[in-house]
Amino acid sequence: MTHMARVSSLCAVLLSAACGGEGVVGDGPLTRDSLGITIVDNGALDPSRELLARPEPVVEIGVADGPEALQLFQVTGATRLHDGGFAVANGGTRELRLYNEDGSHRATAGGAGDGPGEFGYPVAVHALDGDTVMVQDRLDRVFLTAHGEFLRRATTDRQAMAELMQRTGGNSEGGHWMPDGSLFAPVYHWDENPPVAGAPFRPSMTLVRVSGDFATVDTLGDFGGILQQYVDVGDERPSATVPPFSRTTSWGLNASDGTVLAADNAVPRFELFLPDGTHVIARWAETPGAVSGDEIEAWKDRQRNASWAQRRLPQLERAWATMDMPDEKPYFGRANTGSDGTVWLGPVENGGTGWRAFAPDGRFLGVAGLPAGFFPMDSGPGWVLGVYRDDLEVEYLRLYPLVR
Repeated sequence: MTHMARVSSLCAVLLSAACGGEGVVGDGPLTRDSLGITIVDNGALDPSRELLARPEPVVEIGVADGPEALQLFQVTGATRLHDGGFAVANGGTRELRLYNEDGSHRATAGGAGDGPGEFGYPVAVHALDGDTVMVQDRLDRVFLTAHGEFLRRATTDRQAMAELMQRTGGNSEGGHWMPDGSLFAPVYHWDENPPVAGAPFRPSMTLVRVSGDFATVDTLGDFGGILQQYVDVGDERPSATVPPFSRTTSWGLNASDGTVLAADNAVPRFELFLPDGTHVIARWAETPGAVSGDEIEAWKDRQRNASWAQRRLPQLERAWATMDMPDEKPYFGRANTGSDGTVWLGPVENGGTGWRAFAPDGRFLGVAGLPAGFFPMDSGPGWVLGVYRDDLEVEYLRLYPLVR
């Protein structure tokens, strides 16, 4: 097993003092140190750089009631096809949905099952070269045409994957296949001792690249998982509870070239790991916002109204009454990257509608005033594609035009 040098312990040093020559990337200085880590310092971000060309989508797919082919549920991935159409991994029905450029239904493939062209649970979809679409079905890969015709299935030895993860000292809930046939995966490290009520903590998470034959693992970096706290709620053992405005690390994969995004919202920066070994750290200057008591109460109300919380609401109420609540907000919410390499950083939980966009080299591009409830899943020159969920949890695939 081979391991690349772990870089997380170096980041704090590199962010405070550069040790190489300087250049310029757009408006931000670029520093490359002797270890090959590139730092892009964007300074204070200008929120007036609006990227959205118009507030209405140019294409919208989805209905609350209507043809089944237009009803979306548990969309786990979406991408734009080379012919201008759209491919959607509709997890709720275990299907691949294909649509034309104008949003009309083209074809539906898959369905729940264990057959070669069926899906246990599709987690991602990517447009490959030519007319080929790849759907990742858990850890298997299913290849189809852009018109839904089944081509082949590449199965994964899940036992070999599990054994390899155990040898790394952690476990992984899955991963995403990269263009070169390797697998990118987050590995979580949990304390095996019985939980004890105490202070908030973040379990460690290691991002790794696994060879296609599961023979080797390359470590990209170590990051913090979601902030949580074990609290006594009257059960047999303390319960792990996530506070509002929690810190966490989002990750994403640019499936067109294999670049990995890691974005820890506890700090104003994100990191990119390129296939050639280049490591980019993009940062900016920002003061975190304060959390008010009203915001915490509003967060509790949203949890109380969520369907998932109903059966454990008494325990949650006890946990909220005793757990530590944050004083400051994280620097951003969720994060993702498009097939064009654009990095998208979302607003803090219910804290706005703007998604900040950065170029593949780490330069700040501007803010897209996308509506609350929208999550970008793909982007390209002049557009961003994603899923919008309304107040009734109805899902819509939307394509918005960008000015850049």
